[in-house]
Amino acid sequence: MFNLVNGVCLQKNINMKKTTTLLFILITFSMASFAQFSQITIDSARTNNANGVPVDSGLQVELTGTVYGPNSYPTANGDVFMLQGTTLGIKVYSKGTFSYAVNTGDIVTARGTLSTYHGQAELNLSYLTAGDTIFKVGTGTIDTPLVVSVVGETNESSLIQVNNVNMNTQTGWTVPHTKHSFNVHVGSLYLFIDSFMSPDLWNLSSAPAGTYNIVGFGSQYAVSYPYNSGYSLQPRSLADFHQINTGINTIVSDLTAAVFPNPASTKFTVTFSYDKEEPYTVKITDLTGRTVISENGTVVNGDNTLVFNTSGLSNGMYILELHTAEKSLVTKINISK
Repeated sequence: MFNLVNGVCLQKNINMKKTTTLLFILITFSMASFAQFSQITIDSARTNNANGVPVDSGLQVELTGTVYGPNSYPTANGDVFMLQGTTLGIKVYSKGTFSYAVNTGDIVTARGTLSTYHGQAELNLSYLTAGDTIFKVGTGTIDTPLVVSVVGETNESSLIQVNNVNMNTQTGWTVPHTKHSFNVHVGSLYLFIDSFMSPDLWNLSSAPAGTYNIVGFGSQYAVSYPYNSGYSLQPRSLADFHQINTGINTIVSDLTAAVFPNPASTKFTVTFSYDKEEPYTVKITDLTGRTVISENGTVVNGDNTLVFNTSGLSNGMYILELHTAEKSLVTKINISK
């Protein structure tokens, strides 16, 4: 009996040793897997060498920051979004999805390999490699876009705003689109329009007309070393185009009138009050001076409403001139369909 008890105790001790050994192996493996990721800040990860490549490129790192969406790769079953650090941002890229759903304002920790794609720093999350993952650790706040005059390395992958962009001078808005993205040249600024991030912009048949303050992410696509060129602004949607009122202002007016909507699509209306019956003339010209609409009529004593059909006009800026014998209105009309 005594020997049987000792035998049982001995077997228990052996089992406990096996369990302890197994736990030790598992913990050691888990710690080793965790230890392969260097915990660094996003600002540190963005430190480049002379060729514009992160100095820690190829290193497996763990980064924590605030998510700036949207996910611009969901149709390809992947995750692509911007992760903002203290002052700098980085692009997070994965061909596969995780249990985490991209949500602007989340604070997340992401583990992957630090890399670059044509000059834009990326954290590549290899969903096939054990240990690479992303998970939410809190909720943060989204900063107001930083107003800049030049898009460059310091605002790459960060949310920025460029003011007073005259889209009437743009070139490169391709119709129809042959690829999933294209670049638009507006003065010294390049806009990067991506069908994944901004499908409503990509599907427009022509560029927005008028002058705008434009919000978007700083982007880069340089074709060769050193990666110190190819910077662009990447709007997220048409909502990132904020038209400024000075782009559609009244030039001359001693006739108090309301002109709406402005921008207009297929028609716009002019309303005003007058104190007598009198002939009027209307002329609408494009910016080259070509008359596209002309009309004669008579204003009445009281409230007047004039409606103009613009369905046949192309997008762009036009000049409206309304003259009576005593008063005039000259203002800009923006056509945007």
